[in-house]
Amino acid sequence: MNVSRRNYILMFLDKIFFINAMAFISINSVIPYFLDNLAASTFEVSLASVLAALGTLITQPIFSKIAMKLPYKLKTLVKILFLQRVLFLLFVISIPFVASKSPNLMIIVFLLCWGIFNLFVGCYGPLYSSIVAKLISNEQRGRLLGFGNAVGSIIAIGSSVLIGVLLDKVAYPYNYTIIFAIGVIILLADALIFHFMVNEAPDEVAKTDLGYFQYFQYIPKVFRRNKKFLQVVLGNSFFTVATMVLAYYSLYAIKKYNIGAAEIAIFNGIAMLVNILGNILLGIIADKLGHRLSLQYSAFFGFAAGIIVLTINNISAVYLAFALTSLCYCGYQLSSWIFIIEYSPKDEIPIYISINSMITLIISSIVLTISGIVIDRFSFQPVFILTLITGFGAYYIYKKLKK
Repeated sequence: MNVSRRNYILMFLDKIFFINAMAFISINSVIPYFLDNLAASTFEVSLASVLAALGTLITQPIFSKIAMKLPYKLKTLVKILFLQRVLFLLFVISIPFVASKSPNLMIIVFLLCWGIFNLFVGCYGPLYSSIVAKLISNEQRGRLLGFGNAVGSIIAIGSSVLIGVLLDKVAYPYNYTIIFAIGVIILLADALIFHFMVNEAPDEVAKTDLGYFQYFQYIPKVFRRNKKFLQVVLGNSFFTVATMVLAYYSLYAIKKYNIGAAEIAIFNGIAMLVNILGNILLGIIADKLGHRLSLQYSAFFGFAAGIIVLTINNISAVYLAFALTSLCYCGYQLSSWIFIIEYSPKDEIPIYISINSMITLIISSIVLTISGIVIDRFSFQPVFILTLITGFGAYYIYKKLKK
């Protein structure tokens, strides 16, 4: 088999495997249910989400430095992924022995292991992005990621059904043991995919040797040296703020239109449909017209969502706004980090990706926290207005970035 074709197929399988693995270890569904069965407090449940973000932030400088010093990255990524997933497998094995006898201890063990798991997530951006940049041509990345996400999402529908069956038919805590075990096994198989990739060309090794705190001092220097990259990060920050409203559409519909379970299910259906069709459509646009245009169109969808939800007063408008914001998020996830590669020196791709991830993650966490307070004290309208403004801001910036 042709080497580039082999790598393309393996990278395509990686998307499918990873999406389905994380369906079984979902921070939005399976993990909250598991902690609820352990009688965890609301704080402990929310702490799981905090650890997911915090772990990634803490290790970004470390993995960026490692990636910048490695001419070959595949073997290192495989080792890190196996270590991450084997350690989490040890937690899964402990569930039948600890969960029923000592729920409080199980909560502590889970949060500790989940925190360690997410410390390793910091390697995904710096190492994975560099490997994609080397093994997949620029003209193929959009369709590869778009089609991979779409197929993975279709299969994930079946994974979600299986999770429901296991939760219902298998006794606690063995149901969660099996669910988490399936997820970890798929993740281990996913790590093995990278082992079979071949023909990795050596990268230029960065001359800059950054310590942990020097990493943060280096960020302003990067922005001063590369104004275009500063614009990209600003545009991506607007994107993250424009799409964080996805967390509030269903709550807004419940409070304003008093909808029930059947109407709530429509949001899930829309999310799945948009994720499948949006990834295919935007992946083709990215390859044919460029990732900048894909991001520009996606930002416009976010801007349009804000206008619709603010000006049209019915439940259909909420569904449409949710679909458009989902499409905005889909395009951002697909193209933002690939577009960064175009504005990065080859020897500094890992740190450029890392800087973008860190800044956007911090901004989205802060805005998400503040928006919750604003909604409780005032209403949803200020949040929707912010979505409209930041959606337009991202659109304007990516339009200005036209080469």
